[in-house]
Amino acid sequence: MRFVWRLHRLAWDVSGGRLGRRAAGLPVLELVTKGHKSGERRSILINYIATPTGPAIAGSNAGAPYDPAWAKNLRANPQARMRVEGRWSEVKARFLESEEWDRVWGQFTEQGGYADYARTAGRRIPLVVLEQDLR
Repeated sequence: MRFVWRLHRLAWDVSGGRLGRRAAGLPVLELVTKGHKSGERRSILINYIATPTGPAIAGSNAGAPYDPAWAKNLRANPQARMRVEGRWSEVKARFLESEEWDRVWGQFTEQGGYADYARTAGRRIPLVVLEQDLR
């Protein structure tokens, strides 16, 4: 799987985010966060679900028992950048709670795989909406 994601990343980078816009049946965005320990820029490609307030991403970490580094980074500093369909924008991360989490989680599980990730991980998967940062 890592090899597939590396090929995906290569296509994404070479095309400026125009190739590789979908993976595993979902759209993909590039998220750039600031490392919570190092302060260095960290970039990942991640699937998302469109919501009325912005793309929602799931910290499933492929079923690992711990949250992904990007979630820790966004908790420490919610300001980030994202590239969707080749366009960059500044965003602010908002972690979902209660009914909103339930609704968006339902959308992720309908797309497949995410319910299995949650069972394997044995933890509540963090869900984050990336809202336009209009500062």
